[in-house]
Amino acid sequence: MHKALKYSLIGVAGLVTVSVAGVAIVVTTVNPNRFKPAIISAVYQATGRKITLDGDISWKIYPNLGVTVRDVTLSNPDGFESNNFMSLHSADVSVGLIPLLSHKVVVKTLIIDGLNVALVEKNGLNNWTFTPPTESTPTTTGEGGKPQPLQLEMSKFSFTNSTITYDNYDKKQHYGVKNTNLAVDTGFGGSIKLDQDKQLLDLSKVSFQYNDSASGELNFKVNDFSNPNYSGTVKLDKLRLNAIMDQFEIAKAQRNGMKLLDDITLNGSISGDMNNLTIKDFNFNFSDKFKGNTSLTVKDLKNPAYNGSLNLEPFNLNQVLDYLNIAVKERKNKPLLNDFAISSSGFSGDTNNITLNGLKISCGKLINANFGKLVVKNFSNPHISGSMNIAPFNVNNALSGLGMSIKEIKNSAVLNEFTISADSFNADTNNLSVSGLKAASGKSFNTSFSSVTINNIKNPQFNFTGINIAPMNLNQILDSLGIAVNERKGKSILDNFALTSSNFSGNVNSFNATNLKVDLGSIKPTFSRLSVNNPKNPQFNGAVSVPAFSLNTVMKQAGMEAPKIANKSILDNIAITTNFAGSSNSMNLNNMKAVVGKSNISGNLDVSSFKPLAVKNNITIDQIDASDFSNINGYKVPIRQLHLAGNAKMASDMNLASLTASQSVQAGNITLQGISLDKLVLELNDIVNKAGKGHNDVVAAVIDASQVTNSLNQMKAKVNAAIDPKGKRDYNQTTNLGSFNANATVNNGNVNPSNFKLAGPSVNLSGNGAVNLAGNRAINYKANSQLLTKGINPIFQKLTFASSVTGTIDNPSASLDWNSLQQQILRYVVEQNKGQIQNAVKQQVNQAVGNQVRQAIGQQNGNQAVDAVSQGVTNAIGKLFGN
Repeated sequence: MHKALKYSLIGVAGLVTVSVAGVAIVVTTVNPNRFKPAIISAVYQATGRKITLDGDISWKIYPNLGVTVRDVTLSNPDGFESNNFMSLHSADVSVGLIPLLSHKVVVKTLIIDGLNVALVEKNGLNNWTFTPPTESTPTTTGEGGKPQPLQLEMSKFSFTNSTITYDNYDKKQHYGVKNTNLAVDTGFGGSIKLDQDKQLLDLSKVSFQYNDSASGELNFKVNDFSNPNYSGTVKLDKLRLNAIMDQFEIAKAQRNGMKLLDDITLNGSISGDMNNLTIKDFNFNFSDKFKGNTSLTVKDLKNPAYNGSLNLEPFNLNQVLDYLNIAVKERKNKPLLNDFAISSSGFSGDTNNITLNGLKISCGKLINANFGKLVVKNFSNPHISGSMNIAPFNVNNALSGLGMSIKEIKNSAVLNEFTISADSFNADTNNLSVSGLKAASGKSFNTSFSSVTINNIKNPQFNFTGINIAPMNLNQILDSLGIAVNERKGKSILDNFALTSSNFSGNVNSFNATNLKVDLGSIKPTFSRLSVNNPKNPQFNGAVSVPAFSLNTVMKQAGMEAPKIANKSILDNIAITTNFAGSSNSMNLNNMKAVVGKSNISGNLDVSSFKPLAVKNNITIDQIDASDFSNINGYKVPIRQLHLAGNAKMASDMNLASLTASQSVQAGNITLQGISLDKLVLELNDIVNKAGKGHNDVVAAVIDASQVTNSLNQMKAKVNAAIDPKGKRDYNQTTNLGSFNANATVNNGNVNPSNFKLAGPSVNLSGNGAVNLAGNRAINYKANSQLLTKGINPIFQKLTFASSVTGTIDNPSASLDWNSLQQQILRYVVEQNKGQIQNAVKQQVNQAVGNQVRQAIGQQNGNQAVDAVSQGVTNAIGKLFGN
């Protein structure tokens, strides 16, 4: 429609020309109608168009000399369907008399009624381009034959009942404005001056009224029409832009409901030229909903670069958006935007870029954000950079103000004082990069990121560096947020929480972390690397190092009961370093190194499935005291180089009746502290060595042998006393049990077979048995051992110590087969003294019947008989003791 306005003014200028010509006629003749032919000819020579003057031309005398022209038309060029380009009902023109006497035409007033202008474009041609005839002769005056320069000095002009239409048949565009009324007047001392000779347009105290849609005042000057420059002030008291645009039929559908454009006021100064524009202290008001002040300088209007400042009064953004008909339903009952403000200490840019300095945005007392310097480059594909600082605000109130109140965090104290800042950020429609990002909530928590990078926001790839979450009470924060309150009750492990990481990267399906350190006060694991894929069904791997911590303390703080072992103090020194990989149903630990008390543990543990359980292990422990885990009648049992290898499977319900396993156990050395087996054996050895020696008759020997049984009973009492749980232990007394090997197979919860062997300098032991881990939990193990104590009677190398463990897992019972041991010892006593017993029997036989036998059967045969009887009696005694 700017074309319509432009060419309407061209038409008006034509009328002015006609009016000026009429004034010239007045001064030369009484009846201006006589000069209609001259006017028609002059217009034709100037425009190449035909003008018709069907009405009378009449004089006006007061208050200025003038004429009234009625019923005027101006034709279209050939080839246009409509006959007329312009028509008007009447035009009143008055001129200054004094200038007229000096042969100068100064127009004072211009009043036009019933103006109709029809602007048309068709077939690439338009009807507002005027083409004078080739043989045209310029209108001249009496002074040197030169045209008189146009000079206007008006106090007012008006257009009433005017219609302007624009029809572009090539582009099928049709616009029109009807019943247009424009009145322009001047205040006291004001004027409208146009001096073509001086190339000056001066509007002083000029007021205007357009229909009932716009009114205001202008103080404006334009100099040098060939290269114009201008300056002045503009004041719009009323601008009903919707009404004007409706009248011009502009974007009706797009403006539906945009009440913000119903009532606009503007006030400020403007200056510039054809290439530059400056607006200073420009105040604006849109329907009392959006007010502010701006200053603006634009250079090179063809390729503009601009700078300025902006300050908006606090406004109700909801009302503004309502008045613009933007997301009305979506913002209903969201009062956060009711008190909104934005300001900038300065801005600059061009058609593709803008820089805002000191940009501040606030939502009442809820949110105050300072963006320092904000730069937007390439509006068609924008890139934004700047810094940010959001002062402490109440997140709960902000969410409530957005209609996003969340029941679980409502009234959460941790969100009452939240702040966020960034040293710098860069973003476009797909990517975001932030440096020096900090977020805090009062004294509750404080976190910072050296950098945050997000690429491809629709399918984001992210990378965080320098993550630092300062120590905080995570329980208080989670309580305040209403997260798992009951589940965490009494679990103080989260009372002191901190986290750092040098790098954290990933996407919606995976992430990787390096140098991730978690501080829970009592336990501080460090993940040198951590990778997680598919969070919905996670697969993870990494390497973790947990420095020394107290498992007793951690489990207590986690609301868990510490393992029930004999010596819980060893759990006060736990450490672990391992590589790991797994999922929600598996875990593999390799290159594992752990410390439990004084034990160093290394090896691999592979749980391929938790449900059902499937595990493989290959573990080595450099040293461990079995008595730390179970009370072994008060003894200490240090084990060195313990190696465990095997596998196990169990059903998902973890019922021991489904356990199937195979396990190999090897120990490089086992020591029993609290008893010396060698000492006990030597005591028994002394008794046996003394048994049966120095007696000359069989009865004495047998009686002495029975003393072995009494001594053995005494030894049994000593052993029982030694293993009495209430007995005192002398840990300076030790027994080196040597190495240990065992293999066990578990089928459906039954450990069977289970073979084991103990080989040491003092004893060799081997055995087997079974244990039911499910059902009745019965134990049945048998073992045979041999003593290897140096310096003992050789018969001890032949003794077999038979023992058994029976009962149940919960109530086991161990016993030694003393009857078997007694018979073996007595047998070996008799065997050791067999020659002495046989000689004693022989002596007694000789004394009793030897002479008689020899006399009866001869000397040689008698001796043989005596030897036979002696040997038989001796063998009988041996049989008596099981030999």
